[in-house]
Amino acid sequence: MALSLFFFSSANAQNQLEDAIKQMSTENVTGYMQPFLNGFAGNMNSGFAGTAKIDNKLTFRIDAIGMATVIGSAEEEYNAVAPSHFNQQTVRTATIFGDRGAVIQGPEGLTYQFQNGQLNLDYLPLVAPQLTIGNIFHTQLVFRFFTYSDDSEAPDIDMFGIGVRHGVNQYFKNLPVDLAIGVFYQTFNIGEMIDTRFFAINGMASRKFSLLTLYGGVQYENSNMNLIYTYSGAAADEDADIDIEFRSDNHIRGVAGVNLSLGLLHLRTDVNLGKTSILSAAVGFGI
Repeated sequence: MALSLFFFSSANAQNQLEDAIKQMSTENVTGYMQPFLNGFAGNMNSGFAGTAKIDNKLTFRIDAIGMATVIGSAEEEYNAVAPSHFNQQTVRTATIFGDRGAVIQGPEGLTYQFQNGQLNLDYLPLVAPQLTIGNIFHTQLVFRFFTYSDDSEAPDIDMFGIGVRHGVNQYFKNLPVDLAIGVFYQTFNIGEMIDTRFFAINGMASRKFSLLTLYGGVQYENSNMNLIYTYSGAAADEDADIDIEFRSDNHIRGVAGVNLSLGLLHLRTDVNLGKTSILSAAVGFGI
């Protein structure tokens, strides 16, 4: 619910974003939306676990995970190209996180304004529910699921994620830390226009000290966004049906965090550093 309320607090706000995308050519829409994909992927590929200790015993836990990607000045502008009858030199203008779009002069006194930014944020937040079930043969399954649909003009939201984590300490003797590896795949669809997919594989180490667990690791990830829309500014001889896919710039990250276990209550927070910087925190209940 927090996720849907943030991004789609009103149908009008969503229509503004959709309208902005529909007015952009393939040459510009990638640059405009790239920071959003980077931040979105940074969030979605965060917060999977707070320990590498996966003993061969029953585990059942529900977590609410909050993530926030830091949005800096570099994510607020990109190099765009005006329509063909204007000067084709690149112009610095606003991304989805920027302010007002640049205005340029064209022939016969014509002017053209690039799209304004739509999300004036210092942090891009996200909330996701997660279910963890295990541990059979030192292996646990991780699920994420969220769906939102009503009769308003706001688009439907569908999120699904599945992952597998495996503890590897049983293959070694007298290790000073716990070790685990994990693989995760997620999808997130917004209406019929935006389709995103996320893949991550990571290695984690942790050490428990009474109620506290310190953990860290490295992760490789690959995320894609597919945009499908009709370009409203297409020329008569130009194909207006746009179907474009592009990748996130995030590929390698490091993770460091701390987990506090109080019986059935589990709290954790971590910092993720890579192409983007992400803060993650979670509250969970279970064994």
